[in-house]
Amino acid sequence: MALPIAGFSVVVQLERIQRLMDDGKVLVPNATALHDAHLFSCSFMARSDAEKFLGGLESMGLNVSQGPDSDAVIVFELDRSVEPYCEWLRTAVWEKAVIAWKEGTSPDSVTAREGWDPKVGSGLEFHDPQAMKSLEFLRLDGNVEVFLNKKTGEEVYIGRTSTPVDSLFSTAAEILRKHFVNPGQPALSGDAALEVSTATGMLEKVLAEVPDWWNARWFYGKGQMALGNYESAYKAFSHAYRHEKNVEAILRELAGVCLVLQKFEEAVTVSEAALALDPANAELLGNLAVAFILVGRNAHARKAIDAAIKLNPNDRINTVVSQRLGEIETGLREQPKSLGDLSKAAPAPKKKGFFDFLRRK
Repeated sequence: MALPIAGFSVVVQLERIQRLMDDGKVLVPNATALHDAHLFSCSFMARSDAEKFLGGLESMGLNVSQGPDSDAVIVFELDRSVEPYCEWLRTAVWEKAVIAWKEGTSPDSVTAREGWDPKVGSGLEFHDPQAMKSLEFLRLDGNVEVFLNKKTGEEVYIGRTSTPVDSLFSTAAEILRKHFVNPGQPALSGDAALEVSTATGMLEKVLAEVPDWWNARWFYGKGQMALGNYESAYKAFSHAYRHEKNVEAILRELAGVCLVLQKFEEAVTVSEAALALDPANAELLGNLAVAFILVGRNAHARKAIDAAIKLNPNDRINTVVSQRLGEIETGLREQPKSLGDLSKAAPAPKKKGFFDFLRRK
């Protein structure tokens, strides 16, 4: 007896999985599951889905990594490779199909779904890594991942049993890059806001699968910032920083959000940490200067902004920050209590009247 192999098939020695299935501990993830008297199999179109199922079996105590007598393996239809190495499984090509059976038994019959035909096989098409680069993720149709082949214009379909996190992340990141805003800028509206909301929804699915993926958290924070949801952005950047301490971009965005939320002391701490990663960064020095101004440490702010301008005299934002700080230092501007206060133009000097002149006499 034999079973057909389609895509990436997880094949398990039946006697070693039967009890787990009977107890409801192993749930069949899709409709491709089959078994004969010796083997159980379940097929996937994506290797990552097969590996996820295999990992679930491992968590139940099955050996999925050590040969030659592992409990389960992955068989790839294209080249009939078996991982890990095992000595209990045999494979062969029959017409356009690939079949597998247990060593020591005879493949004189195939247990397959109705309509299976060895002259057709699985019907799956395989793309080499170079060809995959020409595929652009379009959408999810239920549990089917749809790509566009940019060379041929044809759509390519990959059935999934788990969230296609890589495709969703890439698509969401591409959308969000077009709609980045800086801290304190107006929130997006209209079609732009709808696009960003769609992208953040994609990232929520990604983060449900891989909650500690800092890059996904960072883009999610940028999306929330663009929508004006600064508390959500703060949580996203903070989460990202807990899992990745050495990426300046995380700290830069977190510091900016802290300024908007009036977490000024934290903004100083975060800005200093960012600057420690990139000490010659004029933008980071400017951000630190702003944080110092908003906590009332003007002397520290002056040192920081002067150093920033020395590094990049043409930075327009840092030039404005230096001017605003000068207005505070000379009394033309009150000490700001928020980022909005600092952003406002200085009040015009009061004109001297005749009676002012008399009083000074």
